[in-house]
Amino acid sequence: MVWKITAEDLLVRYDDGERNFAGIKLIYSYGAPTHYSGIDLKGIVLRDINLRGAYFEEISMVGIDFTCADLGGVFMHCCNVSNAIIRDANLCAASLVGSSFHYTDFHGTSMSYMNASLAEFREAKMGIPFEEAILANTKFQGADISSGMICRGWNLIWNTVMPDGTIVKGPQWGNGRDSS
Repeated sequence: MVWKITAEDLLVRYDDGERNFAGIKLIYSYGAPTHYSGIDLKGIVLRDINLRGAYFEEISMVGIDFTCADLGGVFMHCCNVSNAIIRDANLCAASLVGSSFHYTDFHGTSMSYMNASLAEFREAKMGIPFEEAILANTKFQGADISSGMICRGWNLIWNTVMPDGTIVKGPQWGNGRDSS
């Protein structure tokens, strides 16, 4: 079930000790024009938060700290999550379409079954391989992950930029078989 909440309300409730925000849709502040999201979570600490199935669209989360967060099934459409900390978290079945994760630390984070189409992970630090993920038009330039950790586990790879700058045209399945 989706429930709407403003960033201000989320932060007040988090500061009061609440951690379960599963299924929220983060909305613009009351009184803001409806055409302007204006949501900025820059540098906010949200450790150990449950955002399973949450909905975020065009939100700035630069420098956010999601250490040990449950982001399973989260929908992040065109969000800027650069310079963030997403360590030891759950991103299984997340949709990160069109979002940027430049210089983000993902060590220990589970990233299986996700859709990271059009996402950018430039210079990101990653320690766990993707498995059964959609990585179409995804960019990993300079990321701290081997191409072998991307090209495995039945990932769909298509026009994906590898850490060394090479492009896997595809479509290919991550087990090394070309699907054409």
